Amino acid sequence: MRVFELLRNKAFWTVDAIKGSKKRRHYKEIKFINENPTFQKAIDFKKESLQKVLDHAVETTSYYKEYKGYNSIEDFPVINKNTIRDNFESFQSELYINQPKFTVSTSGSTGTPFKTYQDINKRTRNMADTIFFSEKAGFKIGNRLTYFRMWNAFEKKNVVTRLLQNIVPVDVFELREERVMKGVVDSLSRSKSSDSWLGYASAYEEICKYLDRNDASVIPNNLKSIIAMSERLNDYTKQSIYKYFDTEVVSRYSNVENGILAQQPLGNKKHFEINEASYLVEILELNSNKRVKNGESGRIVITDLFNYHVPMLRYDTGDIGVKDSLDAKPILTQVNGRKVDQIYNTKGEHIAINLVLLVNNYPELKQCQLIQKAEGTYHFKLNSEQDKFLRENEFLNEFKGYLGEDAKITIEYVDEIPLLASGKRRVMVNEMINS
Repeated sequence: MRVFELLRNKAFWTVDAIKGSKKRRHYKEIKFINENPTFQKAIDFKKESLQKVLDHAVETTSYYKEYKGYNSIEDFPVINKNTIRDNFESFQSELYINQPKFTVSTSGSTGTPFKTYQDINKRTRNMADTIFFSEKAGFKIGNRLTYFRMWNAFEKKNVVTRLLQNIVPVDVFELREERVMKGVVDSLSRSKSSDSWLGYASAYEEICKYLDRNDASVIPNNLKSIIAMSERLNDYTKQSIYKYFDTEVVSRYSNVENGILAQQPLGNKKHFEINEASYLVEILELNSNKRVKNGESGRIVITDLFNYHVPMLRYDTGDIGVKDSLDAKPILTQVNGRKVDQIYNTKGEHIAINLVLLVNNYPELKQCQLIQKAEGTYHFKLNSEQDKFLRENEFLNEFKGYLGEDAKITIEYVDEIPLLASGKRRVMVNEMINS
């Protein structure tokens, strides 16, 4: 098995070399910038990268043309998903309109489905970011990667891609079944490969609770890395993963529309090292676009230094965080995402995953909020860009597959789902526990 891992690794870099070593160049650049933040070369690179993307935006997009006389990044407006959705054509660079592009769709996790484009160089940058930060967690290209995700809410990788990338997809909703959980654990203990895990923090929590219930001891394994994403990694899961698998799990802060923004280092650290090689990260006040001081909480706003097809300058991620520095490295000491209450299906079983991710399948919806009113009774607030949501029945049937076929579901159409005072929006609300 290890021979095939080595071959996959060699094949990946050989193909890259044949195509001009683009991934390798990005990788080396990312590694140097993130590991040497105080070097003048790194400082100059970040400054020049920001200058280039700002100049590109004001020169080639109609949305940013009015900011041609800017003095700094702070002269630009703060935008969000709805800003781009409502002005999608004007955000696209006229130089890239007819160039090859990649479509990325997100993000039901916030209740706001969204689509944007990435140019080829941005796509390559993301791949290099992934390689660098995965290696920092212990992963190497060629490792068998078990990927825990709500696959029904995202584009699925075909069989050939899974084979070439050595990916084993596991749908997190199916982890509710004991046989699936047992299969994951048994597969890991029998594996002769160098294994890595990537997935939702809640999936790891469910696996640990399954092992608790079965009084399990340490699971034999060849795990080289475990990375948690999309959700907050709690202390129970972090400690239990180490207890059962003798492997440290680190949390990654990323989004689909941009990429890897920050990641925890190994060594049982709680802070996140910011990916300054690819993004400028600002923390702004909740009720204004003024920057907060280091150590103060605020909105996480990022500028993507490499997406030239749809420049995303001062993009409000919808998350709240605290920025500081450690040994001259910029870090996030806190990252808090959307407020998600615990939801239960009609059988009274807790649904650990964020079901609102399913709205990724309905791009015509601008916002979605799921409210559990009582046992087996649910209410959706939908903000649709259409006068009539034509796929309402399909929407209801898909959610019943998760909530229960006997679920009583009502829908209310609204113009806006309000934010909390904290600046976050609750995407799943359980009124049974909050009444």
